[in-house]
Amino acid sequence: MSTKSKSTQWKPYRPAKKVGRLCYHHCTTESALPVRDVQDGCTEPNYETETYNWYECCNQPSVHTAVRDGLSHILFVTRYKGTNKCYEEHYFIVGYYELGWTTEMDGRTAIRAKNLCFVPIEHAYEITDERWRRIKPDSKTTLNNLRQATQRIRGNLLDEIVQHLDRHNREADYLLEVARLKAKYNPFEDIPKGRVFIINVGANTSHPQQSPLFDDGTFEFVPIPGEHNEGLTYANLRQFNAPDMPLFDRFAAPAISPSQKVHNDPEFATFTYGDNLRKKGGLRQLQAGDFLFFLARLVPYTGQQFDKKNAIFALIGYLEIEECFDSPDDPMFTSPAFNRNAHVMRWVNNPASFTDYAVFKGSINSRRFHTAVPFDRKFVEHIPILKKDGTAWAWGQQTDLGVIGSNTRAVRMHIEPQKDKNRAKRFWERIWKSQSWA
Repeated sequence: MSTKSKSTQWKPYRPAKKVGRLCYHHCTTESALPVRDVQDGCTEPNYETETYNWYECCNQPSVHTAVRDGLSHILFVTRYKGTNKCYEEHYFIVGYYELGWTTEMDGRTAIRAKNLCFVPIEHAYEITDERWRRIKPDSKTTLNNLRQATQRIRGNLLDEIVQHLDRHNREADYLLEVARLKAKYNPFEDIPKGRVFIINVGANTSHPQQSPLFDDGTFEFVPIPGEHNEGLTYANLRQFNAPDMPLFDRFAAPAISPSQKVHNDPEFATFTYGDNLRKKGGLRQLQAGDFLFFLARLVPYTGQQFDKKNAIFALIGYLEIEECFDSPDDPMFTSPAFNRNAHVMRWVNNPASFTDYAVFKGSINSRRFHTAVPFDRKFVEHIPILKKDGTAWAWGQQTDLGVIGSNTRAVRMHIEPQKDKNRAKRFWERIWKSQSWA
């Protein structure tokens, strides 16, 4: 698959010395967590791909010098501007990357973490006047503007900072929060050129627990049950719209035990999806820049009751394909960029389980939708979504849900913008309007 090309750009990095370097990033005003400023279009540091400078140039002199000199860590410092006013305008080290891979692209040096850690603001390492003098002993002034901070930190002080952050690691919270914040914004200015594939995922009529659709159009995605060697249970899943709450807190009486293993795939934290290429051969056609849209069965949920008679199919998000691994031999296969995927978790517990599988990684432009996009007859005929032979879907011989289910059972390419710009335009404009991105 051509998606492998970007993966092979990354070269293993072995630091020459245990030294960290400060790098500043802008903090969002939209969250209590000190995540990057998603609203401002900032992509760095990119927690979703565990990269820095992969998507845009940010503190490039510091990054280039850190790699050139063999440093081990990038320490991320910010001036807090989030919703927890107790910490506003103070400087904090909020996380770090331990460097694992590097690459050169578009005239800049990019790095990828083999380990990373980010913490909530109440557990961040505040840079007080005293700590600033330890970081910069030759300074004759008190703490000043750190937007240009590039200081190197080593020895006991680096150990102190890293150990402090490690004790409070909430990287998973950062990933969920950034996915939630990104769902508010359109990553594209023009109609994307990538081909559109659609795949059916999640709980369906054969599973006891359904994915709920709420009156305001928001939803929660319920993955299918997993196998004994899966790494997660349903109790590990949290709500997208209320990340501090377990997924099953939305249900009066969950039909599945929270201790049941779950096949959390696709996962909308680091944006990966894995599947069997022998059973779903259409995935072999995916190339970098293509879009894999996820279609799920959602059931209206009001007053703690499911209305199964009015279940719908809906598009719930997509990956813009950036990378793919179909072999666990690559050392990056179990890197932070992939290790949340259900199939990687299976492989860790049972290496024989990965035969004929591939794991796809989404780019920064990938999205989990805030509101569901109903994939009904009206949507299908508006685009239109066509059969493989280019003819219209046949309605009336079964229910509309049955028609949609039978026509999306096999994953395949549905829209090729280079050949049909009008259908691509109608498709994307309908997506954007449904998310209030238009």
